[in-house]
Amino acid sequence: MPANKAHIETVLFPIYYILQIHLFSFTLYLILKNMIMKDLTLLVVGLFLVLNLTAQDEPKPFQFKFFPSIHFGFFTNNDAVNEFIAEDLSNYNILKGTTDVIMSFNLGLGVGLRFANLVEVQPLLEYSLAPKVISGADKNYNFNKFSGGAIANFLIPLSANRKNSILVGAGIMYNSMSFDEFSASGINPRFQIGYSMNNNRFNPQIILAADLAKGKDEKHENFELNYTSIRFGVNLNF
Repeated sequence: MPANKAHIETVLFPIYYILQIHLFSFTLYLILKNMIMKDLTLLVVGLFLVLNLTAQDEPKPFQFKFFPSIHFGFFTNNDAVNEFIAEDLSNYNILKGTTDVIMSFNLGLGVGLRFANLVEVQPLLEYSLAPKVISGADKNYNFNKFSGGAIANFLIPLSANRKNSILVGAGIMYNSMSFDEFSASGINPRFQIGYSMNNNRFNPQIILAADLAKGKDEKHENFELNYTSIRFGVNLNF
């Protein structure tokens, strides 16, 4: 029996050793394969990012952009609306806060026609809402505005590749306003300044604007609906 056992061990030991070598080789192969695949993946991703950034280095001679916008406005001269609300609530005891309409929310959709990241024309449509809720009163008020028009921007480059610019613009807007029983419309100017990122794809713009919208309701003794406001917001150009 001891002789047979020694013979079996003599036969099995080389097989076991060979299997160990193959297992080690296979494990090493998998490790190297994973490292190579990982390195190749990183290389491909890196090349993609480099090419993507390089493609945006040179400004295109013409770009067509679509953008949604969201702006917040602060009224500067809507005295007639504020006086109407104050008089309408004169029988209520307002303990805190104010009856004045102070702030508006402005949502827009537009397109941008951009030439070499130097000049841009933006036709746009916009809806503005200025709600007023009085705590303790049974009345709520909404000061609304629909607008349409176009704004021309000059983009003053901040770098040689024109990827960042100071924006200076002005335009003409048709504004249709309504409040309670009153309505008015007018063609009014808008001025704006801001900062523009000028990539060939996604171009956010930070805007500070003076919206000079106003009009008079001729059916109600020329009651003035004045939507003049200072606005701050963003345009998200795609």
